[in-house]
Amino acid sequence: MQKRIPLEPEHYYHIYNHANGFENFFGDNCDYHKFLKYYIKYIVPICETFAYCLMPNHFHFFVQIKPETELINTLKINKVTGKIETDTISYRFSHFFNSYAQSYNKKYQRSGSLFQSTFERKPVKTEKYFLKLVHYIHSNPVKDGFVKKIEHWEHSSYNAFLLNTETFLNKAVVIEYFGDLENFKFIHQNSFNIE
Repeated sequence: MQKRIPLEPEHYYHIYNHANGFENFFGDNCDYHKFLKYYIKYIVPICETFAYCLMPNHFHFFVQIKPETELINTLKINKVTGKIETDTISYRFSHFFNSYAQSYNKKYQRSGSLFQSTFERKPVKTEKYFLKLVHYIHSNPVKDGFVKKIEHWEHSSYNAFLLNTETFLNKAVVIEYFGDLENFKFIHQNSFNIE
């Protein structure tokens, strides 16, 4: 089994996972809202969030783990080194997923694992990857045939960038990477292309 890379302070990651087998893990709109509610409870205190998309059977988040100075109040410190134990960052994600799975299983009277074994994480190390990842995440519902236009999918962060409402997203950083809001919208009007 391949060892998962640790989640480290100040690093950027694409976090994603898929439902077990052919199941979905969102049965109705309330489930999407509950999933984000748990995300805000467990993950927002330890991460900056740049984009997300929730699909019926999988999800994507683009995050940056907060600096160690901000994590100290939330996460476990190694008593010998005085540093954050990187495992506790992953455990925080596990608590998030487990809390949602327990709630979902209770609601739908099901048992067993809801998600595939361990969530995936991919480091984001370049500005080009940053831009492509935001576009890729928002394009998922179009790519998978759920909607014709990105803005028609209500369970992603895309529309939050167009509205002047309070959100847990770090919109300012994303817009800065894209240059401005008009360029952000222009790029998203084009089909996602890995090239």
